[in-house]
This record gives sequence, structure tokens and C-alpha cells, in this order.
Amino acid sequence: MTPYERLMAEALPTGTFGHAQPTTTQPRTRRPWTEEEQAQHRADLEAALTTSESRGPRRHLTAVPDQPAA
Repeated sequence: MTPYERLMAEALPTGTFGHAQPTTTQPRTRRPWTEEEQAQHRADLEAALTTSESRGPRRHLTAVPDQPAA
């Protein structure tokens, strides 16, 4: 395959990201979560949030006091 042919093959979207992912032959079936699954998911989320809050607030920016212009 020539470089041009490879380029043109990539120009056509297949949804497989350059064939890195296999094509799906059958669509996935969706189902609603059971109450037990919902409760477990919520408990996992709350545990993760509680753990991150116990470490203290994360500050990405540092306040710098104003200094008079020189």
C-alpha cells in the first residue's frame, strides 16, 4: 500500500481509530441498573469523594499579594 493509499484509507472514518479497535458486529444491549447496582455505585462514589476531601482542599493557584510598581 502506498503512502497515498494509506492516507486515503484514514480519511474514511470507520469508528475503529485506524483499526486499533475491533469492529463490533452486534450492538450492545442496554439495560437499566438494578437498585443494588445503583446503591453500590453511589457508595463507591461517596467513598471516593470522602477520601479526596479528607486530604484537604487542593489549590492549583497561589495568591500573590499586590506589590507597588517600581
